[in-house]
Amino acid sequence: MSDSFYSPFINKEGRKLTIAEICFSDVEVMVAKQLEEGYQLEFKREVSSTVKRKIPNIIASFANEMGGWLIFGVDEDDYSINLLEKKEYELFIHNMLKDVTNPIPRIFTRFLSPEHTTEYGVFVIWIPEGLYPPYMSYGKVYRRIGSGTSPISEIDDRYHLDRLYQKSKDRMMRLEAFCTKELSIYNRKGLTHGEGYVHYGMCNMYVIPIYDLYLLEHMDEDKLKQYILSKSNEPKAYPMYEEIEMNVHLPFVKASYSAESIIFRNTDVIDSYDKTVAWEQFVNGAAKFHIPIPYVEELDEVKSVLQECVPSYRNAAIFDQFQYVDGHQFLTLLLSCLGEYIECMTQLNAELEDMIVVIDLENVRNDVLYFNHGAYKGFLREEGLVFSDKKHYRFNKSFRAMKLKEKNGESLFQYVDYIINAFGLSKNKALHFLMQSFYQSK
Repeated sequence: MSDSFYSPFINKEGRKLTIAEICFSDVEVMVAKQLEEGYQLEFKREVSSTVKRKIPNIIASFANEMGGWLIFGVDEDDYSINLLEKKEYELFIHNMLKDVTNPIPRIFTRFLSPEHTTEYGVFVIWIPEGLYPPYMSYGKVYRRIGSGTSPISEIDDRYHLDRLYQKSKDRMMRLEAFCTKELSIYNRKGLTHGEGYVHYGMCNMYVIPIYDLYLLEHMDEDKLKQYILSKSNEPKAYPMYEEIEMNVHLPFVKASYSAESIIFRNTDVIDSYDKTVAWEQFVNGAAKFHIPIPYVEELDEVKSVLQECVPSYRNAAIFDQFQYVDGHQFLTLLLSCLGEYIECMTQLNAELEDMIVVIDLENVRNDVLYFNHGAYKGFLREEGLVFSDKKHYRFNKSFRAMKLKEKNGESLFQYVDYIINAFGLSKNKALHFLMQSFYQSK
């Protein structure tokens, strides 16, 4: 997540505007203030053939440093506005970055037109600070020097290269440090017949926007708490394919404050305190979800299905060695948490586009992802019983960011589909089973 955010566009209240919030009049205000080029701001009068070749170098240099803005249609000499003809600039630049940069920097673009025309305007690029420096362009590493871009020589500028590598390493360490479960949330069965606690599986999900969302700039802590509580109590329906809707409702009813975060829980019943879903929302936009994995309660019914559908066993007692996760409920909980988060954050900050989602599974060895419908029973007859072979898993260890797509069930599923493999199922098969569960519940 970006630690700092610079914007040359400031509203009347003095708040920095994001690229999603600006309009052409903001460019006019910036020019009227005679804001000059600098370490995080560069102007180009036009997109000439000479400038086109330099674009990847400039973008890579911003990504290597603290991010920045590249604005086409503002003269770099006298800072006057020079309207450009509207073209497919974004597509051209994305294709160029794919060809000549490594890794490919993230960019966000807008074409802003004045009120009297839509065919001409200025083209604005915001480059956030890169997650994985050093970024190379045409085989060289570029950095910002004043208001310009300069290549780094491996021999002469070893210090700068080492600094970029260290910066990437430090960022990974901060992300790793964030992705830890610190709340006292457990999934366990109480003492029985003098035996100790039986610990069941936990799912810990960490959601990190690639830049700070500055939530307290929109409302204070009390209003933020009430806003999330209120939004989470609104039932939500996400369209899936085949005209099926995914209806999810995971209301959070209790909230308490912690250092730099607010902790929400989906029940206030003290007897269920250890088993509640917890959502820890940080003021910078990052969040942690701790989800006790739900298990099927009617075990006799499950075992009866397995004895009927799984032919390859000698003794039915083998089925007592597995634990059966309610697949429909578990995946719905995951999607509900993500859906609630995205709904709240996009309402508060329209700039939410890229997120890092890291998921840990704890205590899931011999867990079976079970669905109670005919499609799953047919799978059992063909494939037999599949289950988790390992006790712990972590998914997205490299902290890869994914772009937020349209808000539907399948888009939400893309953030969690890789955990399906932990239970021995393919992503497509699990999505099919989930769809059948929603279809059956109609």
